[in-house]
Amino acid sequence: MSVELSILMLAICLGAMLQVGIGIGFSIVAGPPMMILLGTATAVPVLLLLNTIVSAVATDWRILTEERKTISTAVSGCLVGVVLGLAIYPMLSEPFVLALTGCLLLIGLLTTLVPTHAVIGTSGFAAVSGLSGLATVWAATPGPLMVFGLIAKGRSARAVARLVQPIALVAYGIAFLLHSLSDWQSIPLGLQLWAFVGVTTIGSLCGRAARPYLPQSLIKTAIRVISLVACYVLFQRAYVMA
Repeated sequence: MSVELSILMLAICLGAMLQVGIGIGFSIVAGPPMMILLGTATAVPVLLLLNTIVSAVATDWRILTEERKTISTAVSGCLVGVVLGLAIYPMLSEPFVLALTGCLLLIGLLTTLVPTHAVIGTSGFAAVSGLSGLATVWAATPGPLMVFGLIAKGRSARAVARLVQPIALVAYGIAFLLHSLSDWQSIPLGLQLWAFVGVTTIGSLCGRAARPYLPQSLIKTAIRVISLVACYVLFQRAYVMA
């Protein structure tokens, strides 16, 4: 195994642990090295597949009945965003897509730093979910947007870490299916993909075991830091490709 592939496998494992533990992190940690080694066209559908696996392992199925309305609103908004994103994607350049996704994440991050006691309603949350769907298709990085929407809706950081998983499962799964139907050849099939799947599953299980012991303040801080890193990565890549 080459050094580059070893680094990618480690990034996949750590990203899966973060995603399950705090609610976001997989695409942000594993995305950049995967895009460098595999190319963006190949990396995005692979990230969607692996994120689907992460979300499936991380989902606490009891929350589906506890938060049915919130999950239904988020899933509906995400699906609209995914379909719209696929329709718009061919008309946009890759640097523009990356920069726009970075701007959306940055706006969401800044809203969590503004001291306010207002809580967004159903319409506002649906709009944020739609933007998350767009980011899912364009850059496989919807996590921060959905997390920001849930925080703005008044959910605690610990609740967000659990609640975002079933929403992401549907969003990633549908996005991966639609990507596969449009360009199946871009997905590498073989031992390498199975290795990615295995490492993702191991990292997800480790993250699920650690999740109950993570302090809420640590989760919220980690969400902000990881989101800021995601903004930098997206802007930097957009600048390089422009």
